[in-house]
Amino acid sequence: MHMENLTWDEFDEIKKKIDTVILPIGSVEAHGKHLPLGTDVFAPVEIAKRVEAKLREKGKEVLIAPPIWYGHSFVLDVFPGTINVKADTLRRYVRDVMAEFAEEGFRKIILLNGHGGNYYPLVEAAEEVAGRHNVEVWLINWWIDFREDILSICSSQGHAGEDETSVILAIKPELVKMEKAEGEKRTSKVRKIRKDIALELFPNGVNDDPRGATKEKGEAILEVVSKKIARFILED
Repeated sequence: MHMENLTWDEFDEIKKKIDTVILPIGSVEAHGKHLPLGTDVFAPVEIAKRVEAKLREKGKEVLIAPPIWYGHSFVLDVFPGTINVKADTLRRYVRDVMAEFAEEGFRKIILLNGHGGNYYPLVEAAEEVAGRHNVEVWLINWWIDFREDILSICSSQGHAGEDETSVILAIKPELVKMEKAEGEKRTSKVRKIRKDIALELFPNGVNDDPRGATKEKGEAILEVVSKKIARFILED
């Protein structure tokens, strides 16, 4: 059930029956020359839809909130199209959104995150809200929390890499330009913070080899991730 499609009185009735809201969060940033800028939002939104469908089959309803598009993307900000929000701005914004859901009476808020740079701001926002309201917050980073499952499907993981590219091929194939897909895995022995570090670690906005990506792998990733999240919600 998508919140943006409801009228206020429909929402008022639904919140009496539903205790869980899923809030997809991502970023608008470079993902190589082959993936769209909205990759980090498209993935969690699709996962949320699939989780909702699986839960409905089991007789449980959840609310899907409109996604938060802009995230903290300091590293990739050297590339055109990356819209970086400061970490504290994101923290306060997500905190306020979650606080409103808590005030509306929801008892579980699931932050379905699609972007690595959001992690620490989201943890802080969740702690603030959980400390002030009678609410439980889950932070799910789909590519981290289900890494073992994903690596049983793909040979590697990385920004705009085989796993992300496969997922977008399954969701929005018309936006993927596989003829431009290229990249390699790069790492650093220590965490370097420099305004142009992406040119070293993410050449062309990629940190992995995306050429092995397929729609079939993307479908498999989406299935296993959504199935496990749905199961966690049902078992909680």
